[in-house]
Amino acid sequence: MRRKDKLVTDLNLLHEVINKAEVCRLGLVDGTKPYIIPLSFGFDGTYLYIHSAPKGKKVDILSHNPRVCVEFEQNTGILKSEKPCNWSVRYFTVIGNGNAEVVEDCNEKNYGLNQIVRHYDPEAPVYAFTEQDLSTVLVYKIKFEEIAGKISGMTRVNT
Repeated sequence: MRRKDKLVTDLNLLHEVINKAEVCRLGLVDGTKPYIIPLSFGFDGTYLYIHSAPKGKKVDILSHNPRVCVEFEQNTGILKSEKPCNWSVRYFTVIGNGNAEVVEDCNEKNYGLNQIVRHYDPEAPVYAFTEQDLSTVLVYKIKFEEIAGKISGMTRVNT
């Protein structure tokens, strides 16, 4: 990262951004073309869980190249000044790289889906998805090999 003063490596802060994010953006490589999509997700501190229909462009791409880049953000906004040339942006972003792996085990698939549900409703009870439910969805897990954050326009605390 060019601007080391904006770099955040504290895992607790990075996980906080992930846990507060409403959407993650999943970056894939389709042959020689980049492809990015917004997704709902769940994160347990070790794995990021995402889900998918059993067929589609994302599934096709991941079957050929499981390498992914994932982005999360919070507190974004434009910081205006008198001259537009002096405007800035406020943000706290996290970017992680890893491999997306299809979850085959039914218990782990159930766990991953529950992580997604609990991300959006922390009070939700653990749901026992049926075999029928599980057969209609793919669940992927991603373990970050690299993860870092970038902060701008905000007070830095314990970064």
